[in-house]
Amino acid sequence: MKIPNLTIITINQNNITDFSAVRNAELQKASTDWVLFLDQDEKLTPDLELEISRVIKSKTYPAYFLRREDTFLRKTLKYGETAHVKLLRLARRDFGQWERPVHELWVGEGRVGELKNPLLHHPHQSISEFLRKINKYSSLEAEYRFKKKVHPTLFPVIFYPPAKFVRNYFLLLGFRDGIPGLIMALMMSFHSFLTWTKLYLLWQKK
Repeated sequence: MKIPNLTIITINQNNITDFSAVRNAELQKASTDWVLFLDQDEKLTPDLELEISRVIKSKTYPAYFLRREDTFLRKTLKYGETAHVKLLRLARRDFGQWERPVHELWVGEGRVGELKNPLLHHPHQSISEFLRKINKYSSLEAEYRFKKKVHPTLFPVIFYPPAKFVRNYFLLLGFRDGIPGLIMALMMSFHSFLTWTKLYLLWQKK
């Protein structure tokens, strides 16, 4: 379905080291009033397409959060961290700019609405692919924090990863998603461990 007055941009480049730079470059090429950013592993549903078409006509907000629904190891995750993800992906072309090289954010002026229908997300088709992404993103995040002069101690290296697991698996009820929920909680904890460890090592190297 083609939505009038909307440019859909799918980021599918390999070896990206600054996601915001890529998104901002693509944003400058858009000619429509509204822009929607998608990743390769994300998909619109017909209901979401209709909702997007309706809200960009209403002009109630200059930007909208999209709730993302993850399917991991053939199970749709209803709990844990990923079930609470909301991403600002739909906005007017002149809303603002993307910031941060990884885990990037679209930052602009004005109130932001939220769409009801979810964006379907099918990430990490295998554990090995998941681990490769964690290794890449944790390196980019560590380098970003290093440039921002974030000085870690051993405290976050030791305590943040298990705290992240407890939050995801118990407080956010990730255990209710079965084995996929357990694996996801462990992986997100490992991501935290790698990020803080790599940041710590960058400062030790300096």
